[in-house]
Amino acid sequence: MKRILKIAVILLALLLCLCGCEEEGFPSPTEYFYVNDFAEVISDSDEANMVSKAAALAEATTAQVVVITVDDLDGKEAWEYAYEIGREWGVGDKEKDNGVVILLSVGDREIEIAVGYGLEGAIPDSKAGRIIDVYGLEYFKQDKFADGLIAVTDAVINEVYIEYGLEPAAGYVNIDNVTTEDSLSGSGGKVAISWLILIILIIALSFFGRRGGGGGFFPLIFMSRGGGFRGGHGGFGGGFGSGGFGGFSGGGGSFGGGGAGRKF
Repeated sequence: MKRILKIAVILLALLLCLCGCEEEGFPSPTEYFYVNDFAEVISDSDEANMVSKAAALAEATTAQVVVITVDDLDGKEAWEYAYEIGREWGVGDKEKDNGVVILLSVGDREIEIAVGYGLEGAIPDSKAGRIIDVYGLEYFKQDKFADGLIAVTDAVINEVYIEYGLEPAAGYVNIDNVTTEDSLSGSGGKVAISWLILIILIIALSFFGRRGGGGGFFPLIFMSRGGGFRGGHGGFGGGFGSGGFGGFSGGGGSFGGGGAGRKF
């Protein structure tokens, strides 16, 4: 009997050890909760600003947008990591399931937006992917991780404000009216210059076409058929659960398949 009891105790200890090892892959949230910069790519001032915005959103809507940076994904898929850590931390309100996790893995060079059930209508997979494409991808490709995270987080927060019938921040641009070539994460200036050059060429060609007795605005028609901007594209799954920041805590929200991710 004693031998059986001893074996049972050993097996229980091994089981607890295995459970503990499984959970070691996820760090505990920092005291700032809304921004958890484990990869140390965000300055203190940027971090404070991001936390302030996320805390204000939570105060106004109960929705929680949490940013997490890690060195690597510990062998997991980005969507899986975001889902599990969001659920473990309990991001979002328990009744409304209105949490969002923005996960950046520096080593794996991946960015993921995971959206809770309650916000899947406001931020469907396609919109989450376009937010990354338009606002963050160019920054991430240039290793400007903080700039990319700030831009993506601001865009997500604005979408949540709109979902709750509140005014977005000043300078808000409707993502549905922006294409990936209009990217606001570094190439906007190049796009504007390209369009200026194109307009000048059209005017010049039209002018000389009229003087030569032919052509007219044909160059304009011809050039307008030669491409144009491409739209953004969708993403992948995600899902989870609660949060806080220096005294704030999560509400026990839930996730289930919403979101998008990109490699860069």
